[in-house]
Amino acid sequence: MRRRRVPPLLVLLAALGGCFAPQPPDLSASEVPERAFSVPLPVPTDEVGDWSLVDARNGVVGQGRWIARIDEDGRTLWRTRLPAEFALTANPGRPHAGASGASPTVLVGAAPPGMLPALASVDPSTGRFLRLAPSPSRPAGELRMITLSSARQAVAATCRTRGSCTLVAWDPYSGQVQWTRRTVGSAVFAAPCGQQRGRKVPGLPGQDACRPLTFVADGRIEVLGQGEQRLHGRRVDLPPGEVAQVYTTTYRTLVVTAPHGPACRVRVAAYDTVEQAPAPVWQRDFVWEQPQAAVRDGCRRDPAIPLLMGFRLTLPDAEGALIGDDYDGEFRLRLRPGEYPVAHEGRVLAYRAGRGFRDPDPAKPDDAALRPAQLPPDAEPLGNGIWYVPGAARRGTVIAVDVYGEITWRRTVGGPPFFLGPDRLVHADGTHLTALRAER
Repeated sequence: MRRRRVPPLLVLLAALGGCFAPQPPDLSASEVPERAFSVPLPVPTDEVGDWSLVDARNGVVGQGRWIARIDEDGRTLWRTRLPAEFALTANPGRPHAGASGASPTVLVGAAPPGMLPALASVDPSTGRFLRLAPSPSRPAGELRMITLSSARQAVAATCRTRGSCTLVAWDPYSGQVQWTRRTVGSAVFAAPCGQQRGRKVPGLPGQDACRPLTFVADGRIEVLGQGEQRLHGRRVDLPPGEVAQVYTTTYRTLVVTAPHGPACRVRVAAYDTVEQAPAPVWQRDFVWEQPQAAVRDGCRRDPAIPLLMGFRLTLPDAEGALIGDDYDGEFRLRLRPGEYPVAHEGRVLAYRAGRGFRDPDPAKPDDAALRPAQLPPDAEPLGNGIWYVPGAARRGTVIAVDVYGEITWRRTVGGPPFFLGPDRLVHADGTHLTALRAER
């Protein structure tokens, strides 16, 4: 048997164990997890075994006409039936979904004729449902997104096809319009708070911060910070070509152009969010090539794959993906052609189909050894060494990886799980809601 070297930090923590409150057993280190509870589903799941609304912090799940709250022992604290116009069936940012960034939970309902979507709230303590004030009239165009910039301000954007966009902000409790902004040309939005791809996992790098609403239109960058009541914008020197994507970080707003020409050339430009200068702090050209993506408009490209991975910016260049820093635009690492970046525990590893992972940074310990080859690149981190691999409808696999990079256990589940509290991994299991915890 291979002897494991115990890291000095773990020895120190063990010695100091009496100085801290006892921690629950580590689920990923447990050889066989035990069942914490299994109860009838308080809320049915969708076709993939998930819920449209998951508030893990409060233990609230919602799908269709039902929303409920459970505690760490599986007890249903309350269960509320929703009106049909507030049935939860969509992703955040659309009608029939939950709006993030607010307490109580705010639900986005259907849009009455000529109006923006209706809003309602559900108190997470009691489950009380409350219709909010009627929403304002809907400007012409397709609803692009709806979000809450604060507890007292909802913002919706409607856009004409390849034309202008209109943003309307209003107080959801009084219905009073607070401001409007109409662009001349099209607008490209960064993903609003809580509407990024994938479920937010507290504690994972890059997922804790809620970025301000940001968009680019008419040669300007417009920003609405959390809790602010007005847009703040400035004219900037945008790169030539059509803007395709916008990202926002603590100190930079990143503008990415659409690939153009048979070579699929792209430019990314970074603008300072503090000094507000019109010129980009840095910019970089590259040829868009993502080995894991299908051909789209003549380029191997999937715009749903984020360029920001944790604290690293990745550019999918044809000569090898670049990995660097969004702050200064320095890209110290380049992957080999045919490889693509995969986020892992705050690092970026290189993956090639059929060959597995490697750590592209020669200056760092080989963290690729801590990611098992059996863990596929599409595995989603849930935190605490637990990963979820999506499967067929209402099927997926939970994989536990310990601190040595070894798989300790696997479990087939009925859909995407989430952590309830520090040590309960909750998932659907047929007609039941089941929670796993470490052996005790």
